[in-house]
Amino acid sequence: MSIQSGANEIISDAEAGVIPPPGTGLLARAAELVARSGVSPAMLKGAVWSMGGTASGLVASFVTQVILARSLEATRYGIYSYLLGWVNVAVLVGKLEFDNVAVRFVGTYVGQRQDGLLHGFLRYARRVVATSTTAVALVAALAAWLLQPRLHAGIGGGVWAAGVLVPLTALLAFTSSSLQGFSKVPQAQLPTLVLRPVLFGLAVVLTGAGFGIQLGAGMAVTLNAAATAVALGVSLFLLGRAVPASVVAAKPVFDAAKWMHAARGFIVIAAALLILSQQADILVVGTLLGPRDAGLYSAASQVASMVGFGAAAIIFVILPIVADLHARDRGAELQRLVVRTTQACVAVSVPVVVLLFVAGHFVLHVYGSAFVDAYPVMLVLAIANLIGVTIGLPGNLLPITGHAWEASRVIVGTALLNLALTFVLTPRFGAMGAATATLVAQVTKVGLLRWYAWRYLSVAAFLWLPAERRGAEDA
Repeated sequence: MSIQSGANEIISDAEAGVIPPPGTGLLARAAELVARSGVSPAMLKGAVWSMGGTASGLVASFVTQVILARSLEATRYGIYSYLLGWVNVAVLVGKLEFDNVAVRFVGTYVGQRQDGLLHGFLRYARRVVATSTTAVALVAALAAWLLQPRLHAGIGGGVWAAGVLVPLTALLAFTSSSLQGFSKVPQAQLPTLVLRPVLFGLAVVLTGAGFGIQLGAGMAVTLNAAATAVALGVSLFLLGRAVPASVVAAKPVFDAAKWMHAARGFIVIAAALLILSQQADILVVGTLLGPRDAGLYSAASQVASMVGFGAAAIIFVILPIVADLHARDRGAELQRLVVRTTQACVAVSVPVVVLLFVAGHFVLHVYGSAFVDAYPVMLVLAIANLIGVTIGLPGNLLPITGHAWEASRVIVGTALLNLALTFVLTPRFGAMGAATATLVAQVTKVGLLRWYAWRYLSVAAFLWLPAERRGAEDA
């Protein structure tokens, strides 16, 4: 019997009502549900790849941080976290948020087949990021060197390594976001989420166990910079392969005024989000309470960040699609996508929060016995993360659809609220005060951004599609 004739007989049997082989009906039903949900196969495949990459990166980062924490112990790990906090501030200032701008414009130009503008944007943005972050790193390193007598003894040794890490981290973020704009999910995530922490972890192990060198905070930052440099090289190679030949051949067209205008909106939001982030908390805790408390807070925030790994993977995939749907004025499809995305984010985030409530002590103990004291802080930060990655989805939609300035009003206001609460509560309640300030600011920010998304986009992060909208789509 030929393959074709066998296939015809199977089709005939199915049409005649013959019971399909075990599992076939389940797969067909699953395919039907996916089709009815409005999720395209490409989106589903991208989400699977993204969640796999994010999960792999989470495991790699967690293992690396555990190795690092156990090698440095609480105080030196706190110094390392403190240095990394300032690196993140310098990266934010220097990269001018062109990584987020890349997701918007690369996704838009690819969808509209504007090869000249895409070529011009990639060339212009890369040059701006490289130049500005290098300048910021030099200024910051020089300032830290001049203030070295007033700094903690362990901080001075890592200043120059931190300066090298700044442009490398910024360029890696830009190339990753550019690949995201091309919808190259595995390529965007592999260097940043997987390769970089794996190389860093191996370097830490080899330095300590292999060569018998006692690891300090400065040496740890140096190893991080080396791992980031390798990851950046791989990311640049993958980006070169992702850019279509038609884009490479096209004459670059530069719309710098438009790109910089979009970047300014993102910068305001990013600066405010940094204040709202756990990185800012680490800097405040380290400054007001000391390196050991900063180390405990850093471990708690890393464990709490597990809540958002699945949601981040899903949002990573849908942002370029959001930009495309908004550019084509497909409001009904955008609302449906937001509902499905919110449902998916809830489904993957809530179980993690429950797990941390039950087994959080054990997870923190892996870092070392001293880190178990951070359990209450971890729980508060886990709840804050859950709110941000589920019902807080509109906060991701506004900047990517050209409403960065509108969103910045809310984010800047709640960032100032968070900063004020952090400085008030941390001296009185320790690290728990900083975590509580983050939670209060997160709730305020999410509530206001949901209202703004409804006002400017007519989109809401529902857990279901409202009946009136389903009726409008059916009509």
